[in-house]
Formats: sequence, structure tokens, C-alpha cells
Amino acid sequence: MALFLFGALVFLPALQTRKLVAQSLMTEGITDRRSILGQDHLARISAQRPVDAYFKSIEKERGEPNTLEAKLFRAGFYQSSAPLIYTLSRLGAVCIGFLAIYALLSRLLPPQLPGFITFAGSALFGLACLVIPSIMLDRFENGQKQIYRRAFPDFMDMMITCADAGMSLEAAVERVGAELAGTHKWLGIQLSIMNLQLRAGKPLRESLRDLADRIGLEEARALAVLFRQSEELGTSLTEALRIYSDEMRGQRILQAEERANALPVKMMIPLGLCIFPVVIMVVMLPVIIRMRGVFF
Repeated sequence: MALFLFGALVFLPALQTRKLVAQSLMTEGITDRRSILGQDHLARISAQRPVDAYFKSIEKERGEPNTLEAKLFRAGFYQSSAPLIYTLSRLGAVCIGFLAIYALLSRLLPPQLPGFITFAGSALFGLACLVIPSIMLDRFENGQKQIYRRAFPDFMDMMITCADAGMSLEAAVERVGAELAGTHKWLGIQLSIMNLQLRAGKPLRESLRDLADRIGLEEARALAVLFRQSEELGTSLTEALRIYSDEMRGQRILQAEERANALPVKMMIPLGLCIFPVVIMVVMLPVIIRMRGVFF
């Protein structure tokens, strides 16, 4: 405890000073942080960090991120230490679960039982706690997908506007990514990564496929297929984008209707547990009072 407090007192001011210096260097040139331009500049700076983190993560021997890093990036954890923190969190969940159940079983079980049963039960529960960080990571990933799904129609509409204006696909992606950085931060980050890949000479179809793999949306995969077919067949890209945007909005309406139709079935459980017993009590209470007056 003393060593921990000493280390915190020594290193914490240094880390805070480094953070403040880095923020001041990154935000140099911003006249007023409270203004709209200042907030937009700060949003662009903060959006650049995940872009740099993504390209650092793919600088491996084979040039591809592993499954864990890609999953963490899709969930919104773009720091370089995210895989280490995730591994430590799994180990911490196992240790905490083991110690908690061991202490609980030691008090509840009779002392005549051998200690091996308590240890084995605690060890099994601790191993079961290994999946808790994975479940939480899946929840974060699904939440991030919902953020991408809400921002995707705006992306399609802006792409249609840029295509109607006569802009090329590369210029449209760059302009849309810059515009979405302030309103839809995470989709703007992904489009910035795609724009850098296009500048590096990567083909458009491969960049779109990488975008679909990073965000994990079926809409993005369908968009990549649409761009490839439009490029191969030579059809109008504007009309294809407009038709696909209409289909995507129709699909969102169908999903909303599906959720609305599922509400009555989901409401049966709280109705049955909370309201139905009260109704039965109100209906049967006069009958019980009369029967008590007649028979008793």
C-alpha cells in the first residue's frame, strides 16, 4: 500500500503534466475553444487519434490486425493497450469471481465438508466469469454498430448529393468524411481511414470491403457489392445509390415495425406478473368476504 501510494504521488503529477502539454500542443492555433470552429477543430483532432491507432495496429508482419484487435476497434477501443487491458480484465474477473464465491461458500457450507468441494466450486465459478468481459465486449460492439447504422443514411444522402454535383467517388468520400466528423464521429473516423487508403493507392472496392469489415454492418457490405457491380457493369452510380438509399430506409421502417409488433408479446410477462394477480385479487376479494360471512 505504501509503495502504491508513493508511486501514485510521484508519477501522477508527471502524467497529468504530460497530458496537459500534449493537449496544449494539439490544440495550438485554436483561438476560442468554446466557438463552433474551435469545437469542430477539437472534434477533428480527437477523431484523428483512432485513425492513427488503426494504422499502427495493422503494421504487423502480415499487414493485418488480429481478430481481437479488430473486434476491439469495432467496439470503440482504439488504444494500443486495449488488448492488454482486455486480457487483464478477464484474469481479474476470474480472480474476483473465485474469491467472492470461495468466501461465500466458506460461510454457507457446513465445516464438516472437505475443503476440496469449496475450492472446486469456486474454481468453476471463477472460470465461468471468464466470459463476462467477452459478453461486455459484444455489447459494446453491438452498441457501436447501432451508432454506425443510425449514421449510415446520412452518409448515403450526402454521397448522392456529391455524386449529383459531379464529384468523383474519392472526392465524395473525402468531403463526406470531413462533414460527418462533427456530427457522426465514429463513421467519420472510418471514412477518414478509407480516404487515407484511397490516397495510398488502394482500389476503391478493396477500401469499401475493409470499411465493411471494420464496422461490421450488412449495409456497408451491400454498398461494397453495389459499387463493384456498378463499376463492372458501367451503370449510373447516382441512380444505384438513390435506389439503395430508398431500400435501406424501407428496411429501417420494416425493422421498426418488427420491433413494434414484438412489443405485445414482450408485455405479456410484466402484465402476467404484476397486473394479473392484482386484478384476480380485486375480483375475488368480495367473493371471499361473502363466503366468509356465510360459512364462517
